[in-house]
This record gives sequence, C-alpha cells and structure tokens, in this order.
Amino acid sequence: MKKTFLIIAATFMAYVAWGQQLQTIKGTTKDKKRIEVQYYKGATQDYIESVKYQLVDELNAENKNKQNSINDLQYQLNKANKTIGNLNEQLKNADNSDQFAALNNQLNEKQSEIDQLNEQIGDLNAQLNDAKAENDKLKRQLDSIKAVNLQLSQNKNRSAKSPIVGVEANMGSVLLSSSGLSNPWEKALTWNKQATIYFGTGRLTESFPISIEAGVGFRSLPMAASFASDYPISATDIDHCDYEAIYKDLTEKLTMNCVEIPVRLCIGQPSKDKVSVYAKIGVTPSFILSAKLANGSYTKQGYYQNWNVTFEDIEELGFFNNGGEGSQTATPDKRFNLWGNAAFGAYVPLGSSLLFNVGAKLDYPIMKTGTFTCTTDDKDNPLFTGGLLKYDGRLFIPNLQAGLVYTLR
Repeated sequence: MKKTFLIIAATFMAYVAWGQQLQTIKGTTKDKKRIEVQYYKGATQDYIESVKYQLVDELNAENKNKQNSINDLQYQLNKANKTIGNLNEQLKNADNSDQFAALNNQLNEKQSEIDQLNEQIGDLNAQLNDAKAENDKLKRQLDSIKAVNLQLSQNKNRSAKSPIVGVEANMGSVLLSSSGLSNPWEKALTWNKQATIYFGTGRLTESFPISIEAGVGFRSLPMAASFASDYPISATDIDHCDYEAIYKDLTEKLTMNCVEIPVRLCIGQPSKDKVSVYAKIGVTPSFILSAKLANGSYTKQGYYQNWNVTFEDIEELGFFNNGGEGSQTATPDKRFNLWGNAAFGAYVPLGSSLLFNVGAKLDYPIMKTGTFTCTTDDKDNPLFTGGLLKYDGRLFIPNLQAGLVYTLR
C-alpha cells in the first residue's frame, strides 16, 4: 500500500512539474534585434506580466549599455578638453614660431577629436531618447493589452453568469414493474412524450457553475398491458350458464395527460463559444388533468365445459371476433404525483446567445401512480376489473432530451 501511494505521489509531482514547464516566444525589436522571452504556462494575465517585465528589462539593459557608452565618451571628452587646456598654456609660453605651430596643430587635432566625440554623444543621446520612448510605448501597449484582456475575461464571465430561457422535449419508453400487474396481465411498451419551457437563474457562485431552473410543462404518459395468450376466466352468460371466457390479443392502454412544474438544480453553464456539459437533478410535481382507458381489437370465446363446446362470433352471447375497440374516461383516485428526475448532456452554441442542448433524462416516481376507476356495465370484462386500472407498482422512464437555450444579456 505504501509503495502504491509513493508511486501515485511521484506521478502527481511529475505531472505538476510538466504542467509548469517554461515556454519560449521569440520576437524582433524596432531596431531589428532578435529577442527571446521565457514564461511559465498559466493564465493570460500571467503571460502578459511575464512578457511585459522581460521585454522592459531587455530594453532597460540595452539603454544601460548606451548610457555607459555615453559616459565613456564623456570621459574621453573631458580628457580631451583638459589636454586642450594644457596645450593652450604651452602655446602662451612658446618661445619660437616652430614650437608655436606644432602646438597649434596639436590643438586643432584635439579640437577635431572633441567635435567627433560631441557628435557621437549627440547620436547616442538621440538613440537613448528613442529607446526610452519605445520603452514607454511598449509599457503603454502592454498595459492596454492587459486591460483589454481583463475586460474580455470579465465579459466572458458575465455571459456565463447570465440567466437563461429554454424549451425542451423528451421522449422515452415507459417501463412498468411486472410485480405491479396482477395475473394474467403482462407489461407492454409505450412512449412517454413531454414538452417543457423553463427559466434558469444566473450562476449562483463565482467558484462553481451551479444554478436553479424552474418551469412548466405538459406530459402525455401512456401505460400499456396485454393479456396472456388464451387465458381462461370463469364467467356466466346471459342465460346464467357457466363457461370459461377465453381472450385473445387483448391489450389496454391507460393514458394520463398531466401538467407539471419541474424544479431542478443544474451543474454546468452554457458557454457562447464552446461546447459545455451539464448535469441536472430535481423534482417535478405533476397534476393529472385527464385519463382514458382504451383497448384495441381482440377476440372473446366461450368454452362450455359441460358440453365441451366453444362458441365465438355470437354477439348475442357476448362472443365476438375483431371487436371491442373503444375508449372510456378513467377517474384517478388521486390527481397529484411527484417525480424525481436526473439528466445529463451538452450545450452546443448556435449563435451569440442561442444554444442547442441534447442529452438523456431519467424520470422515476417518488410516489406511486395510483389506481383508477372506469364506470361500465360490462362487469365481467377484465379491462375494467383489473389490469392498469389496479396497477400497484412503480414505473421508470428513460428519455432522450433535446431543446433550445437562449442566454439573457
């Protein structure tokens, strides 16, 4: 265990060291001088500070060299002026014309040397002034770049903190629990359809992209079940004779239309210039507006055990083929339900403020769906005595999700 810990620690330290490696950029100054600047990988502000101070130091060092050259020339100029002073004294004390002419020539040469030194000093001073002006200009440019970058960073952060308005659609399979269905019913597949419009707050904290979303939506939630093949049920016909009712291809679908108010916590903010991910978890209060029970075409036969005979397609006795289609209103014993939901996906920018989101979502019931009542005169029909009307289980709905998001400025 200790060895494993040391390996992990060493790997982490190596990664940190690699992440902090020096980077190098190259450039050319105004006077065609090549320079190289090294900086550590980091934020843009760190990069600008590194470049700023290293370039300024480079110019300052160059200016210092020029100043040293000026000082050397000034020293030579002072020395030449002192020599001229000595020559003038000797010139006053000269005894003959030859000595006077020689001293005068030396004096002219020194004067020429002084003129050259003054010219060189003037050129260096002009270069020094230009370098100082370039240095000041560079400082101003780098400060301006830093200010612009800071403003862009603030604007970018501001857009990421903006509240949003979104619309989304969900579609997924409704998965029933087999244990919630009484025999002889078996679960069948149906499709949940849902549409929602919602509002999202801006980012709640500076350090973590978290926000709250709330909205209103509509859901069409169908549950389906089918009858086990050729399952007989004891019954009595209109003449009070006992028989076994045999149903074939019997299916039923209970559809609930609900209005919902989703409230959820969202981790991840939509970005206007790159794909970003999100994860959401929340609860959804749901109110059933209406419910209908429908069945498709099926066959009902009657087997009379006493006579060992099966009757079908005798409508007077209640036996028929390819009949029984219809729907009736179902009344829920409670209209309120509460769902939990979790989703994850990605935001894809489409424009400056518009984004497309796509992902997956899971709905699960915190409360059971509840039972229903359907009034009918056909008391022996299994459609109205069991099945989905008496479903006592939970259901899960995995959905695909897609929508549009608009960030408010």
